[in-house]
Amino acid sequence: MTPADRLAARAADPFCARGVLGAIHELADSTHSNALANLITAGTFRPELLITLGKVGLPRYANFIGRYKDDAGAEVRQAVATALGLIDNVTVALPALVHLLAARTAADEFPVRWEASESLIRIAKRKDGDGARRRLAELLSERDAMTVTLGARALAAAGDARGVQKLRDLTTHADARVREEATLALGALADVGGREALGRRLQDVSLAVRATAVYALGRIGDASMAATLRAAVQQALAYEQALEQRKQRGEPEAALRAQYGLGDYDLRETLQQALDDAGRRPLRASRRRRARSGAGRARLADRRPSRGPRWGMGVALVTPRNEHRRTGEPGAAAVGGAVNQFRENH
Repeated sequence: MTPADRLAARAADPFCARGVLGAIHELADSTHSNALANLITAGTFRPELLITLGKVGLPRYANFIGRYKDDAGAEVRQAVATALGLIDNVTVALPALVHLLAARTAADEFPVRWEASESLIRIAKRKDGDGARRRLAELLSERDAMTVTLGARALAAAGDARGVQKLRDLTTHADARVREEATLALGALADVGGREALGRRLQDVSLAVRATAVYALGRIGDASMAATLRAAVQQALAYEQALEQRKQRGEPEAALRAQYGLGDYDLRETLQQALDDAGRRPLRASRRRRARSGAGRARLADRRPSRGPRWGMGVALVTPRNEHRRTGEPGAAAVGGAVNQFRENH
């Protein structure tokens, strides 16, 4: 496991290996809102169907989705967070998403809070996203440090410099988990201005924070960073060995993991990924120079993959509404058949 792997794991596809549910998700449109709501009420495969309803539902269904924000199941709450980022009803979605991001009621709450931050990013990036950015800025004053971290990450991803600066500040927080998430976010953002703050984390008391710093510096550095990264990982490996010896002498593994991040990441693989990222930096710089011209921007736009709404950080799940009408793919009849098959089997 590397920091990059952890980010990818947060993008798990909820429709993986669920053929009928996947077909419903791909082919449904707003005319199926009521049928989806009935299935959700029945309770079978509620998380997946909530996401589909968020994708295709009429704006008024945001209230229906929001009813499940306090559901006992973490997967349902996570699905609510995803769905509210998809449906076109900011008035209902925004306060519910802030509630989910700030929730601290269970040990399994982090995936829910993460997904709420993802949906808030999606809303804040819209043309009418001023309200979302304002609410995210208010979260920077919260007492809970992880709420502040996730709020700052979302604000920074929406292009607000206040979020970036807060993440840099949080890299020195007393809580190692907060430092780890802040460092991870700066790496994902490729924050060049955070190089100094990230460099200091290479000597962090937590191995997990050191690993995320290596990941982040690989994201913002170039080939000249290789020697620094190799030296930092060698020191981290020696530190890891010393902690392993403490475990062998009887210190509880759970305590060492919680305090020092022992075993959270594969340091060697993290280094290799960071070196690969840094080694590609000259190519990226060249592409940025080409993009300054209109022709360069056009070429980059042609190569840029399309991205749809995501579960977590990056799985494109959705086709545009009523796409079947343009492409000739089966539409309402196919969805109706899939729904009927679903009901028969479940």
